[in-house]
Amino acid sequence: MTFRQSNSQKYALISVFDKTGLVELAKNFKKRDVAIIATGATASHLEQNKIKVIPIEKITKMPESFDGRVKTISFQIAGGILFERGNRLHQKQAQEQHVPSINFVVCNFYPFWKNPGIDLIDVGGPTMVRAAAKNYKNVTVLVSPADYESVSKEIADNGNTSAQRRKMLASKAFSYVADYDVIIAKYFQNETNGEDLLISHKNGKKLRYGENAHQRGMFFKSSETEDNLGLGKFSVLQGKEISFNNYLDLDACVQAISLIGTKKPACVILKHTNPCGAAVATTIEEAFRKTWYDGDPLAAFGGVIVMNRQVTKKLAEEMLADKKFFEIVAAPGFSKDARKVFSRKPKLQLLENKILQKPYLTSYKDIRKVRGGFLVQDADTYVLKKNRFSFVTKKKPTPKQIDDLLFAWKICQVSKSNSVVAVKNNVLLASGVGQQDRKRCCELCVNKAIHPLTGAVAATDGFFPFRDGPDVLIKAGIKAIIQPGGSIRDQETIDACNEANVSMVFTGVRAFKH
Repeated sequence: MTFRQSNSQKYALISVFDKTGLVELAKNFKKRDVAIIATGATASHLEQNKIKVIPIEKITKMPESFDGRVKTISFQIAGGILFERGNRLHQKQAQEQHVPSINFVVCNFYPFWKNPGIDLIDVGGPTMVRAAAKNYKNVTVLVSPADYESVSKEIADNGNTSAQRRKMLASKAFSYVADYDVIIAKYFQNETNGEDLLISHKNGKKLRYGENAHQRGMFFKSSETEDNLGLGKFSVLQGKEISFNNYLDLDACVQAISLIGTKKPACVILKHTNPCGAAVATTIEEAFRKTWYDGDPLAAFGGVIVMNRQVTKKLAEEMLADKKFFEIVAAPGFSKDARKVFSRKPKLQLLENKILQKPYLTSYKDIRKVRGGFLVQDADTYVLKKNRFSFVTKKKPTPKQIDDLLFAWKICQVSKSNSVVAVKNNVLLASGVGQQDRKRCCELCVNKAIHPLTGAVAATDGFFPFRDGPDVLIKAGIKAIIQPGGSIRDQETIDACNEANVSMVFTGVRAFKH
């Protein structure tokens, strides 16, 4: 097909990597007498499907060069996209300089996010898309196959897209280019240890509401994430849509299971981003039982449950017995019979992610919006090892107590500050979280325990400023305590433990979570 200069002839410029839905879109252009200009691989694809195209070289008067690095960058292409159709001078210049009237630009870029590298940095594509978006009053720009069908229908019904539709698509196009550039910039930043804050997210999903019904809520996936435990990677098997608060709780649950559940069967129950039950056991059924009945079943009511083993029919039946209520169960899998059991509760959300079988921590930037700016920090992925302990009391913890102390510390890591937790046999017995002073955290922890704390261990996320907190725990039966240390009154808390023949270790690090 050859190019003919005409003010009345409309053209669609197509250059895409993702060819989903492209043939049908091109056919619809043809039905409306829109001629198609296409680049190399795109042109071959369309011609293989018996759709005639004008090779882009016919317009640019230049061959694709430098291994495809230059093919669309030209005066004719830029002019054909950018000239104003209602401007007589522009029309005259387009006619004189053999510039086609490109009314549609269909373009998506090389997938740099899948395999980062210099050769996958698209230059011509973003140039065309930006030009088309700038001239949205005259040009329709399509960067997503998801928009092909609706645009085709609008063209069939009205002969062209509406001004509002073109403006909306322009907004989407600029976002697409910006997101793409951020991904590339982050690649170079990682290569050069740059420190600028670069955020890349896409596929915004509208939620039912935010934390409260009067707040709007959205969930955005990170564009370049390779984290297979990212919340966008979970499959929803049943139940209502995940809410804003569900996402927050699920995120904390995934972090908790990634700390305690890397080897043995483990279960975590979480409410309002704080664990209210957690256990590691020899079977997942036992882990759930200990998590629910030995922890805080009152707080667990209406919570989120995450496990690192498949849920069986037997476990599903036990979970629904005794009128237990929870909003989400997330697991690596659910047996067919288990799903049938859970179907009795259609509002219950079942989330599946096979990677939960072997959960892991991953590094990322923790970003929080504050008035006038952002706070950015590395995620807390610190894993405490027993060789980092400072044994500060006369009595040393036993190996079994050390195991429990490490477990308790991990629960503190994912609990809101200030926090104090009690653990025995790798089971969370009670916690006191979110209090402004540490003594009340200790009192809350002790008061919430449904089983005696005799022989249990305790952890706190920050140092004890006075001995009053340890005194509360010791009186309740705690036999070993783990804390960061660093108070000017550390000796007082050490003395309190020595007087009661209780062991205490210092971590040298704290685990605040605000």
